[in-house]
Amino acid sequence: MADAKQFLSKRSAILAAACLILVLQASASRMLKIDERSLLSPNLRDVPLQLGRWNAKTELSMDAATVSYLKPDDYILRDYFDERGSPPINLFVAYFKSLQNVYGPHSPRVCLPGSGWLVTSSKIANVAVPWQRGPIPVNEFTMEKSTDRILVLYWYQNDRAVWAQEFQAKLRLLPDLLRYRRSDVSLVRLIAPMRSADPETELANSLDFTNRVFPVLVERFSSVSAQRQ
Repeated sequence: MADAKQFLSKRSAILAAACLILVLQASASRMLKIDERSLLSPNLRDVPLQLGRWNAKTELSMDAATVSYLKPDDYILRDYFDERGSPPINLFVAYFKSLQNVYGPHSPRVCLPGSGWLVTSSKIANVAVPWQRGPIPVNEFTMEKSTDRILVLYWYQNDRAVWAQEFQAKLRLLPDLLRYRRSDVSLVRLIAPMRSADPETELANSLDFTNRVFPVLVERFSSVSAQRQ
C-alpha cells in the first residue's frame, strides 16, 4: 500500500511539473514571438504506393470539413493491401509546419472514441525499426464498435525525434523554437481491422508495415530540414 501511494504521489508530482512547464513555455513563446524558419512541404505524396508486400492502389482524401478542422499543411490517407491476403492497413500521416498558431495533431485517443469506438486495451510499446537511434515508442490500441474490432498504432514524428505522448509536442515547443527556429510535427497513424481470433496476427502485420514506412518518413522529414531557407 505504501509503495502504491508513493507511486501515485510521484506520478502526480510529474504531471504537475509537466503542466507547469507547459504553462511557462506557452507564456514564454507568446512573449518572445519567435519567427520560425519558412519550411516547405515534405511532399508526403512521394511516399511510395508500393512498400514491400504492401500496395496502395489510390490516394484517399479527407472531406473538406475535416481538413478545415485539422488544418494540416500536408497529409496522405491510403489503404495499403497485403499481397498475401491479410486485412488492409489504413495509413494516415498529417504534417504541421508550426505549433505556435495551431493546436497541431489531434490524438486518435480522442478522435476515435468520439466516433463511437470503445478502447478495449492500450499501451505504449517500443517498436524496433530501421533507425540509428534505436526503437521508437508507439501507442498500441485495440478498439471495438458493435461487432467490429480494430488495431491502432500511432506516434508523433519530425526529423529530430519520435514520441508517443501528445503532450510531449508542447514540451518540445520552446526548446525547438529556440534551438532550431521551428516547431513542425507530424502524426502517423495505422489502422488494421482485426478479423482473426488471434490479435497477434494483425499486430505482426502492422509492425511489418511500420518497419517499411518508417524509414521512408524519416527521409521525407529529413528532406524538409535539408531545404535551403
